[in-house]
Amino acid sequence: MAVKELKPVKAAVNALTKIELEAATSASDGFVFKLPRVSDEYVVVIIENTDTATKTVSIKAPTDGSYAAVSSDLTESLAAGEKRIFRLESARYANRDGSVKIVPAATTVKVAVLY
Repeated sequence: MAVKELKPVKAAVNALTKIELEAATSASDGFVFKLPRVSDEYVVVIIENTDTATKTVSIKAPTDGSYAAVSSDLTESLAAGEKRIFRLESARYANRDGSVKIVPAATTVKVAVLY
């Protein structure tokens, strides 16, 4: 299978912005997206577990991160139907090229990226 590439959506000011949460093509390959700018603290990831059982999702530690990059993944469990947001700190979770990887436990975990 292949990594599902997400396109960050620019949220308009004082307007309702339409978003679509997307499923990964393959849970083991997950998602990847590029920050709109390499240094960007205004990116928010929306995550929803559409399954009827608890599932996990991991924001992967960068493989080529900056001096402040985390060394381990951020993994959380989401109950059935639960939604979460993650405000991303690029210095901690993005690779030097601005890419970020997210890996869900199942394709029933859907994701959207906003900035």
